Amino acid sequence: MRIEEGRLKALNILRENGIDPYPHKYQITHTIQEARNKPIGAHVKTAGRIRAIRKHGRAFFADLWDEGTKIQTYFKIDILGEDRFKLAQTTFDTGDIIGVEGETFLTRKGELTILVKSFTILSKALNTPPKEWYGIRDKEIRYRKRYLDILINQEVRQAFETRFRIISEIRNFLNSKGFIEVETPILQPIYGGASARPFKTHVNALGQEWYLRISPELYLKRLIIAGFNKIYEIGKVFRNEDIDVSHNPEFTIMELYWAYADYNDIMNLTEELIEHLALNIIKRETIRINGNEIHLTRPFKRITMYEALRKIAGIDPERISDEEIKEIMRTNEITLRGGYSRGLALAEIFEKLCEDELIQPTFILDHPIETTPLCKPHRSKPGLIERFELYINGIELANAYTELNDPILQERLLIEQAKRRELGDEEAHMYDADFVEALSYGMPPTGGLGIGIDRLVMALLNLETILETVISPRSPKYHKP
Repeated sequence: MRIEEGRLKALNILRENGIDPYPHKYQITHTIQEARNKPIGAHVKTAGRIRAIRKHGRAFFADLWDEGTKIQTYFKIDILGEDRFKLAQTTFDTGDIIGVEGETFLTRKGELTILVKSFTILSKALNTPPKEWYGIRDKEIRYRKRYLDILINQEVRQAFETRFRIISEIRNFLNSKGFIEVETPILQPIYGGASARPFKTHVNALGQEWYLRISPELYLKRLIIAGFNKIYEIGKVFRNEDIDVSHNPEFTIMELYWAYADYNDIMNLTEELIEHLALNIIKRETIRINGNEIHLTRPFKRITMYEALRKIAGIDPERISDEEIKEIMRTNEITLRGGYSRGLALAEIFEKLCEDELIQPTFILDHPIETTPLCKPHRSKPGLIERFELYINGIELANAYTELNDPILQERLLIEQAKRRELGDEEAHMYDADFVEALSYGMPPTGGLGIGIDRLVMALLNLETILETVISPRSPKYHKP
């Protein structure tokens, strides 16, 4: 641990004077925000972190910050007495957390200030925080030492406050629709619910290799089978993937399942939820990203994946030959693990050539059946499934299905996925015999939805990278101490 010598000296002075620099409790009468709202002359007892000190001989000012709000405090020798004033003057540093008691007044410049009549040191800071007017320019430090980033950067703090409100409001919205929040296992003996590589762990008590979940899907469906008709979960999932602008190995997902509904019902619910968050959290119908004004009110655009390939990439998926598809893949450096699959190839071409053009909120419907083994085949379009993805600013925010509930078909599709794994596709689903057996007891027609919370926050707040949305000591260049 690094400790600055001057601050250690101040710490020792406090202790030599019989003062505990880390007391157990401090009873305030007002937060800083509440103190600011009191009439001039009010007696207040509050606390905060010193962000700036301005000394003037026999008096000094200190700016206190707490929960993103500032108030100025004024220390005078003739109010505090020579000993207490000298103690404060010689031991206070920026970053220290102190409690103060006194009356509010306005300075000649009109700034609300507390005339301090007593003070208490609550936590002596042993290192100097970065200066707020410079901030932390090194993104590596910002992401790894996020506590400092939030401490000195009000915009970063406000972004995280908004993130937390978004999650809370998602809960309020779904609860009002009759959904129940549930919990499912994070440690799983068999992972599934998405195409991704997992993180592995070892369960000592069982002597078995288990996995951190890549999705709560298969356990949430077990609850639908158990008779919970409208459920959701908000929690962490873990995918052993790259770190880039829109990917982080650990992220927050909201998944919901709605018995007796299909992907059309889920599409309407998704539109309503996004619009609700826009109007109630960020308080506007439009956002601006990269110079584009994006409209978040219903209805969102709806096109099929094949239509997108025709209109954006100039490819007719129903007429193009396999050889032509392979040539497009070679040209665009697209590879498929586990061997060629026409449906998977078309989906990868869509991702490479079309996604970036989907700026306005757009539902991409009816994907090739090969893209997931967990979705119900389309009721009128052979070879396709009833699946949609929602895109905003070229980034996928949501994924939804009319869920497959035929246990015989489900077993066959999972066996096919297992074969792809044997051929080298590490992201193919594992075969889950217990889940197939659960389906055999009967699951009602169901619609399901997954929304990446980090990406949603990134879009709503116009943040450059997903790392701006997570409180995490990680970054692409993170090194162990």
